[in-house]
Amino acid sequence: MNVLETLRRVQPELSSREARAARYLMANYPTAGLTTVAEFAEQSGVSTATVLRLVKRLGFPVYAEFQEALRTHIEETLQSPLLRFGERKEREETTQKSLLVRTSNRMAEHFRALPELISEKEFDRAATLLADPKRDIHLLGGRYSSHVARYMADLLMAVRGKVYPVNGQTQAWPQYLLDMGRGSVLVVLDVRRYQNDVVQFTHAAAKRGATVLLLTDIWQSPAARSADLVLTFPVESPSIFDVLSIGMGVAEALVGAVASKADHVGKRRIEALEELRSRLTDAAPPKAASNRKRNEGNDDTR
Repeated sequence: MNVLETLRRVQPELSSREARAARYLMANYPTAGLTTVAEFAEQSGVSTATVLRLVKRLGFPVYAEFQEALRTHIEETLQSPLLRFGERKEREETTQKSLLVRTSNRMAEHFRALPELISEKEFDRAATLLADPKRDIHLLGGRYSSHVARYMADLLMAVRGKVYPVNGQTQAWPQYLLDMGRGSVLVVLDVRRYQNDVVQFTHAAAKRGATVLLLTDIWQSPAARSADLVLTFPVESPSIFDVLSIGMGVAEALVGAVASKADHVGKRRIEALEELRSRLTDAAPPKAASNRKRNEGNDDTR
C-alpha cells in the first residue's frame, strides 16, 4: 500500500490538526512531503510535531523514511516500457517459464488481491452512485484506458440511461463540462504514466460539483486529489507493458452490480434494447430489397 492509499485509509482516525496536514499533503501530493518538516508544517498551517505525528500514523518512524517512500512512488509512476525493457530482459534469462505462464500466474495473483485493495463498502458505494437513475454518468479515460471507459459506458447504457462517454480530442472536452453539475458522476480511468489533460478535466468537473469516481493503479493518478471515491487495481505484468485487464475486471464488476441494483427497471430496458436490435438486424434495407427484385427480374429474361 503506497503513502497516498495509506493516507486515505487513516484519514477518518486523524485529529483535526493532523487532518489539516493530511489534506494539504493530498492536495499537493507528493511534492509537499519532499520539503523539510518545517516547510511542510508552515505551508499546511500546523506545527512540526503534528507533521511528525501524521508521518508516524502513516507507518514511518522517521521523516526521512517517509520521503524515501515518496521518491520511490515518483520513480514507479514514471516508469515507461523502455525503462522496463532491460529489467524484464534480465528476469527472463533467470526463469524457465514462458511469458504466457508468468502472465497468467501474475493476473491470477492480481485478481485474488482485489478484495484487499477495494473494500466491499467502497465498491458498493461506487455501484450505488452509478445505479442512481437521477444522476447523469460521464466516463473518461486516457490514451489506452479510454478503451475501458468506452466499454464500460457501452455496458452501462444497456441497463440505465443518461450515460455519456467523453470522446474526441482534448480541445472538444470542455463542451462535456457544460452539462456537468451536482447531479453528475464522472468516472475516470487513469493509470501510470498519468495524463495531464485527464487530471485537469477531473479537477474542472469536481469544481462544477460533479462526484468523481476514479479507477486507477495502486500508485494513484493525481486526479485522486479531486476524487470522492478511489478504486485501485494492479497493472504490473511480466511484460514490459502494464496491463488493464484487472481494471477492466473492476469495471465489469461495477456494471454487474449496477445491473443487479437496477432490477426490473434494468431488465425492461434490456428487453427493449434487444427488441430494437432484432428489428434493425432482421429488416432488410428497402433499397437493397428493390435491387434484388430487379436483378431477379433480369435473370428471368435472360
